[in-house]
Amino acid sequence: MPSVQGAVPMEAGTLAEEAKRMASLLGLLRVTTSEEKASATAGMSEDKLDWLRSQLIGKDVEFDTPFGRRVLTYADQTASGRALRYIEDYLVKEVLPFYGMEHAHGRQSCWSKTTRLVHKAARYVKRCMGAGAGDALLFCGAGTTAAIKRLQEVIGVAAPSVELRGRLAGQLRTQERWVVFVGPYEHHSNLLSWRQSLVDVVEIGVDEDGLIDIAALRGALGSPDYANRPMLGSFSACSNVTGIMTDTREIARVLHQHGAYACFDFAASGPYVKIDMKSGQIDGYDAVFLSPHKFVGGPGTPGILLMNKEMYRLNSQPPSTCGGGTVAYVNGFNEEDTIYYDDIEEREDAGTPPIVQKIRASLAFWVKEYIGYDRMSLREHVYSETAMKRLVSNPNVWVLGNTSVERLPIFSFLIYPPVKDSLFKAVDQPGSDRWLEDVKHKRLPLHGRFVTRLFNDLFGIQARGGCACAGPYGHTLLKIENELSLRLRSAILEGYSGLKPGWTRLSFSYYLSKDEFKFILAAIEFLASYGHRFLPLYQFDWITGNWTFRKQAIKYHLMKEELALDTGLDVLIKNNQSKDEYKIEKKLGANQKKFESYLENAKKIALSLPDINQQTVSIPKGVDPDLVLFYV
Repeated sequence: MPSVQGAVPMEAGTLAEEAKRMASLLGLLRVTTSEEKASATAGMSEDKLDWLRSQLIGKDVEFDTPFGRRVLTYADQTASGRALRYIEDYLVKEVLPFYGMEHAHGRQSCWSKTTRLVHKAARYVKRCMGAGAGDALLFCGAGTTAAIKRLQEVIGVAAPSVELRGRLAGQLRTQERWVVFVGPYEHHSNLLSWRQSLVDVVEIGVDEDGLIDIAALRGALGSPDYANRPMLGSFSACSNVTGIMTDTREIARVLHQHGAYACFDFAASGPYVKIDMKSGQIDGYDAVFLSPHKFVGGPGTPGILLMNKEMYRLNSQPPSTCGGGTVAYVNGFNEEDTIYYDDIEEREDAGTPPIVQKIRASLAFWVKEYIGYDRMSLREHVYSETAMKRLVSNPNVWVLGNTSVERLPIFSFLIYPPVKDSLFKAVDQPGSDRWLEDVKHKRLPLHGRFVTRLFNDLFGIQARGGCACAGPYGHTLLKIENELSLRLRSAILEGYSGLKPGWTRLSFSYYLSKDEFKFILAAIEFLASYGHRFLPLYQFDWITGNWTFRKQAIKYHLMKEELALDTGLDVLIKNNQSKDEYKIEKKLGANQKKFESYLENAKKIALSLPDINQQTVSIPKGVDPDLVLFYV
């Protein structure tokens, strides 16, 4: 069981010294002088964001859509961050020319330099996450999924196969079997992998406010069924669907009070919030899972598992993966003669290590620290509050989740075609039955992927449509009961995956420019008014759920208009009825005029299309019409 007597002290020497100053990482992090600190004004704060945006790879890229060329506007930061030229240039100039295979005990020049760089990178990441001497940092695979799997391996609950899982589980005594508590917001990675391991999974639901039910967690932890059994909680620190933040300190206290380890998935919030392990304290973390590829500058980084060494169960056994770099001695005579390294970070880094990936991860952490948490928090609070007020007040937009609690600016929403004198209003209270009422009255939303396709084709905005790998939470948000869920499952088994309910998700990251932020909001409001008019221009694939543009359809629907189809529908329509309600404020900006033209052209096209409010395609014979929960 976790010990929480007090905080684990910082490592002596290097870490303690580095904590007092702006450390030098790989020659990139320079010492900050008092004069430089004095000049850190509000103007410099904005300069940092301007610098960051200037370094984004692809910041000015344009691509072809059915409606012409569009500047790529990235609003899917919850899925992955953007690459930075600054980091890539550093790797090209300072790392790759001296690249050599890392050897912990080597002395050759390139190998030694590479080893030093990797060790500095790991120490810097640990420092940024508040790790102490009692914590181990493991780089795992490509993201949080691999980090969670690694924790399962090193605590001894990972099942080698589904077939063996059943056999092994049956041989375990009840008192030996772990109990794992998970929350209602979990990404599939933090749910399915536990279900397929040698543990008993206890799922904690939401309370009346749509938040983690702390009372239910306390009750489950104190259940006699789990007495004297090893326990841990594995909770999302932030929903990747709604951006709702978990009070990780309170959850950690509750878990520790009942003798359980406290583990948290920071994949969604890690790029934006301060992570402080506080290992050994009552409200500290025993394990943190992280996906640095979601950081700005992070694409191409490995997953991270930072864990309390007390959780490691393989000290007297071989490591979770045996291979080169894990052994001090091995011979060809007796397997039991093998000597594995004692250090957890060494013994759990088998084979070819992700050298460049580790260094890139540390640089992504440096960018995060350089920008500063206060600056990120302030910008995202303003974006979140502004967007929430605009969207919640729109009767054709339903923002999912509790809209009055602390959230990161991650928005998942449904867009409904306008209905004159509609009884359906914007809903901002948690626990809403709007989805059920809408389905009952046949006021259906647009398909999430259709909205995402329009964002791309009309505006160049990159968003995500679907369930965001959070199916169980989607059931909760949309109030889908078991009977309807099983009917949908049957249809999916028949091959109609396009029937799965979902939503559209986008993010307002702190490094979005103000012009981009206003443009994305204007685009949402445009689709809430006119998105349904574009349905006849697209073909829906009932098997995959994808939408494909139909060039012939637009020729038919717009045959009275003069359109430059050969250049991808650069609009030549002259429509005097166009209004300015969806225009962003006039302000100087590199792409501001283009954003204006995209919105104006989109409206001109929309006004040339019929204002239909009914299904535009026939439903396949094998599909139950009652399972079509969106307009097609």
